[in-house]
Amino acid sequence: MTSAADDVARDQRRRDQLADIHDRLTTAVADLAGSDAWQHMLHIAAHMPSYSLNNILLVAVQRPDATAVAGYRAWRAAGRQVRKGEKGIAILAPCLYKPDQAQSEPADRGQEDGPQGAGVPRVLRGFRVVHVFDLSQTDGPDLPDDPQLLTGPAPDDLWERLAQLVHDDGFTLERGDCHGANGYTDYRNRLVRVRDDVEPAQAVKTLAHELGHIRADHENRFADRYRTSPRCRGQAEIEAESIAHIVAISAGLDTGAYSVPYLAGWSGNDPTALRAAAARVLDVAASISAQLDGRRPAAPVVAFAAVETRPAAQRPLRAIAR
Repeated sequence: MTSAADDVARDQRRRDQLADIHDRLTTAVADLAGSDAWQHMLHIAAHMPSYSLNNILLVAVQRPDATAVAGYRAWRAAGRQVRKGEKGIAILAPCLYKPDQAQSEPADRGQEDGPQGAGVPRVLRGFRVVHVFDLSQTDGPDLPDDPQLLTGPAPDDLWERLAQLVHDDGFTLERGDCHGANGYTDYRNRLVRVRDDVEPAQAVKTLAHELGHIRADHENRFADRYRTSPRCRGQAEIEAESIAHIVAISAGLDTGAYSVPYLAGWSGNDPTALRAAAARVLDVAASISAQLDGRRPAAPVVAFAAVETRPAAQRPLRAIAR
């Protein structure tokens, strides 16, 4: 049993850690005025799409050459070991708690925390300091390669058939610049956009990915939390890319060179995340494939699984824009 003095000392150490992190963050923001610091921040952000701006800045100021960061246990799960004596990179992790049962309208209503959303939504009540390590601080097998853009032709008429399904769902389809991604879906303006400087195989895979977002109901299931919650974004990307891969394979296009590394990145190379998405993925992909073939989609036969709940620090592998 700890004494009152021990509790006070522990609380003081926690406050000191948070104060130190705040000072580092303030310094990092000030340093962005310099072009070199800005380039470092962009480098970190490109390799860590699921991290918040504050944590990107914290990683950048402590280890500007970082390429992939994760917690100690996450690296162990990926088959790599943090070398003895390596100093961790301090970042901020949210403290999430279940609200009191008497609270009638908890924050972030609708967030799934168990099968079919039956869990109690969690409420943010501050932050704590955790430590992550860069890939260069670990030893072990190589991580999967980054996704390689697909080359070559697409199956005959696959683009046109997918485009018709996108149109049927009430979205306009455009080709053009996608701001660093291969494509995106703008729900507010009912627009799907695919970059126009990739080969047909990549373009049609990306279109299937965006249709996967639409058909998996990510607009309503995750709403604005897609961009603010690494958990929600990771789940959405795993589902959409898995749907795209199945649809493409069914149509005669092998997307493994892109889809496998992409899914490894978003899942942290952990099959648990993929299994959690399996029911929804299979139902949506089967429905799309049936429509592409002119058949009536079958009714879903498997209950949708829960979202994947691991925090970002436990998902070490890189994930590149679709």
